Amino acid sequence: MASRLRGDEELAVSEVLGVVMLLAMVVTMMGGVFVMLTPYISDYQDNSSWANANGIAERLDGRMEVVGGASEGTGIKTTIPSATSSISPMINIETWTLSADLTADERIEVEYLNETRFTVLAYNESATSVTIWTPNGVQNSNFNTSAEAVLIEHNLSLHSLFVITIFDAENNPLHRTAQIQISGLKIITNVQNGEHEIALINDARYDLFPSESWSVEERPDLEIDELIDDSMRASLRLRDVKINGSTPNGRNTEMELVSLGPMELFSGDAWHFRFTYHSNLGHSITPQMHEGWLTDYTLNRASDTLETFRGISPWLRASGSDGFTIDGGDNRIDLEIDLQRIEVSG
Repeated sequence: MASRLRGDEELAVSEVLGVVMLLAMVVTMMGGVFVMLTPYISDYQDNSSWANANGIAERLDGRMEVVGGASEGTGIKTTIPSATSSISPMINIETWTLSADLTADERIEVEYLNETRFTVLAYNESATSVTIWTPNGVQNSNFNTSAEAVLIEHNLSLHSLFVITIFDAENNPLHRTAQIQISGLKIITNVQNGEHEIALINDARYDLFPSESWSVEERPDLEIDELIDDSMRASLRLRDVKINGSTPNGRNTEMELVSLGPMELFSGDAWHFRFTYHSNLGHSITPQMHEGWLTDYTLNRASDTLETFRGISPWLRASGSDGFTIDGGDNRIDLEIDLQRIEVSG
């Protein structure tokens, strides 16, 4: 009888040990599967978050393109699903300087000294007055013709946006210089190795992945064409986006985009066109943009065919650090440059 009880007890213990061992094996297998699948799950989540951020960028860019070309006060409301991303402003992240003579009979250089002073040098001594436009006011100044650079002092603040137009004695426009500091939007998404960022600046797009530098995904809308009369046409659309109040954020972000009115900076014949570009987004962006604009020029320079080249070329130094021109700078071009201004609020 005792031996039978002992046998039953041993059998019961064996069954318990078997169940425990089976559970241990199941837990071990599940743990192994979890460990093996974790990277794939994280990658899937990152891909989903990136796709969501990319969709936000495309939707915002499309909405801003519609509003930017509309008349002042025109706006639209939109809802952006941003559960895994946030939107933040990028203030004065790019600086563009544009200048061109508006007649073939004069060549003028405007040198910016500081926010209240600049000089005007007219090689043919026909300049007699200047108009300075800023969003906060306009000032007109007259001066005597001179073979030397004329110092212009004013009480306007030439900071984020200004347009300087030089006139002759008959009030004909001779030259225009404009400087624009561009602001934009940034979409930030958390991923397993850090943050992925998308910058929407000036009708262009830039991407930043963890442990990498900023890269140019889409360039600003600068188009150059050769016309039937053998002249060149250049068109550029700039877009400045300002945030009114706090940055709109949330799981479903409601945003209102309103046009502040497009500005026509240049329209028609121009000579000695020059533009400069500088980005504060990352140390690699400005060189990338310069290199991209000068790709065709560099190829023609390497093949010794610059005499027939008519695209974008450096103003002075081959690096583009002094700026860029089109068709050599001396020939007449049809120049169209517009500035779209947009205000975003929650």
